[in-house]
Amino acid sequence: MFAITVDGMVNTNVESSPANISHLLRRAGWGGTPADIERGVEEGIEATVAGLLDPSTAPPAGDAHRTDGLEAYSRADFVVWWYHLAVTSPAPGLERLAWFWHGHFATSFAKVRFPSLLRNQLVSLRRHATGRFDDLLELMSHDAAMNLWLDLHTSIVGQPNENFARELMELFSLGVDGGYTQSDVGEAGRAFTGYGLALDPSARFRPVGTELRPALHDYGTKTVLGVTGELTGRDVIAAIVDRPECHRFVARRFWSRYAGTVAPDTVVDQLAASFAERLSVADLLTSMLSSEAFYTSDVKAGLVAQPVETLVRTLRNFELPVPDLGDISFEDTSGQMRARAAGLLEISRLLGQVPGAPPNVGGWPHNEGWLATDTAAGRLIAGTALGAIVAEAETDLSEELRSLAPDELAERMIRQFGLVEWSEATFKAAETAAGSERSSAAAVKATFALVFTSPEVTLS
Repeated sequence: MFAITVDGMVNTNVESSPANISHLLRRAGWGGTPADIERGVEEGIEATVAGLLDPSTAPPAGDAHRTDGLEAYSRADFVVWWYHLAVTSPAPGLERLAWFWHGHFATSFAKVRFPSLLRNQLVSLRRHATGRFDDLLELMSHDAAMNLWLDLHTSIVGQPNENFARELMELFSLGVDGGYTQSDVGEAGRAFTGYGLALDPSARFRPVGTELRPALHDYGTKTVLGVTGELTGRDVIAAIVDRPECHRFVARRFWSRYAGTVAPDTVVDQLAASFAERLSVADLLTSMLSSEAFYTSDVKAGLVAQPVETLVRTLRNFELPVPDLGDISFEDTSGQMRARAAGLLEISRLLGQVPGAPPNVGGWPHNEGWLATDTAAGRLIAGTALGAIVAEAETDLSEELRSLAPDELAERMIRQFGLVEWSEATFKAAETAAGSERSSAAAVKATFALVFTSPEVTLS
């Protein structure tokens, strides 16, 4: 399947065919343009994987949070900031991985009153996305948004709140059947007492971080996962990541969200082994994305794209502008920019998924959960709206699309979504849509909407 050499690099026999490169770019990035796919074919699987996971290509994400003004409370600011970063970044692999972590450590506007804290969390996850898993767990234990989301600031000596300790084990690191007990959760809850919120008095005492308050921390002896001592939160995390259940859980989680299928035990064993050595997320992803198992026909047809992923792919590949609010609040933007930002927010809502708004602590649905009839209706409306923008855009790409005959337009549109293989039924439907309109712009709009809602685009 694949072999790991002594220097930690992966040797793979996966062919760098257009189909394999297209699949890799859709799963590990947002989906490549025809030019991206051609470049990947030339460079090969290993080089393409390495490029996707290279953090040096990522631009700065901007300030982690703002300290005053309405933007500290503006969901629109957060959502538009994130879409602009995801769409314009030259490091799609890193942005896609940060999006994975946002779902893994799901934190929501529903309870976190300050979207700026979610921005801070996303910046942190992005910065450490490919690093050590124990560092990520430690980071989340001191994250203000997570602290609010799971009530960690209410946990004090004598009255521990077990919410964070429980989700740390069940959702973040070990899984439901990860070899821990309720006693482990309770003892871990004691270890995480005293993790208070740091408040900024100059910003109406808005939370800006966390701080350990010694007087509220339980310094007594505890036993977690067989480790006994005056354990702190850091000690609990160290005990967790030392267990093979953690290595296998993380391997399965990545396979589920990147491959979509249920991973065979042999694949889990190999991925867990590559991960366990250094707890490196980059090692795990490199092994997974370089393995022959990742390129089987079952895996290629095994994942329904999350709506946000499809939207980012569309905005990137069709060169659609995303407002850059920069240091400007959504409320202070010009009428045209605000309308464009509001339109982006509405399309995200129509698709049924908005960054910063997972439905619960378990994150967003997976696979079949995105095929419900209500989300299908939203995709059609969103596809029509986006198609209208593409059809009227004053770009070289849109001008080219408006100039094509129906059969040429159908194929060009499909390829621009990052596909190199498609069914005859999808092509015929796209060709029919392209030929059914009187104007070239209407043809582009209809063809775009058809392909946007096709099985090939719905399946990542």
